[in-house]
Amino acid sequence: MAKNRDLTQQIVADFAEGYSNFGLNPLMGRIVGLLIISKDPQSLDDIVEQLEMSKGPISQICRRLKERGLIEKVWIPGDRKDYYQAADDIFGKAYANQINKMQDNIEIAEKYLSMAQSMDSDDAEFIKKQMKLMKSFYELMDEYNKKFVEAWEEKHQELME
Repeated sequence: MAKNRDLTQQIVADFAEGYSNFGLNPLMGRIVGLLIISKDPQSLDDIVEQLEMSKGPISQICRRLKERGLIEKVWIPGDRKDYYQAADDIFGKAYANQINKMQDNIEIAEKYLSMAQSMDSDDAEFIKKQMKLMKSFYELMDEYNKKFVEAWEEKHQELME
């Protein structure tokens, strides 16, 4: 039992660090890590107890994770508590969330490219060049991301059979 607890703590800690490395709240990582390795849905009280943290922040982060499609609220017959579990294909959904952020970069490049095109100066020419590069970079990345998502969906289906 102690070995399982140690393994759980290591996984939760590593997920916290991983989420932090992506600029996200480490508590998100802790909750995701815990739910990914939990066979059964976990109540907020279960999560609070296992992570040894306050219920308020955990509840708030669970709502945010649910909004992002990474965890799901589930109903347990005869119990009024909120229970959560990792979403099916949580990894694909997390990746899709990151891809959506890339689209924001294309829009930023388009915005400033458009603004610079109405200007006539050496600085504006340089800005146009940089924004064209930025837009091309993220459009190509988006193209490859879409191909990756298609490949992952096929692989995920194979693994789930």
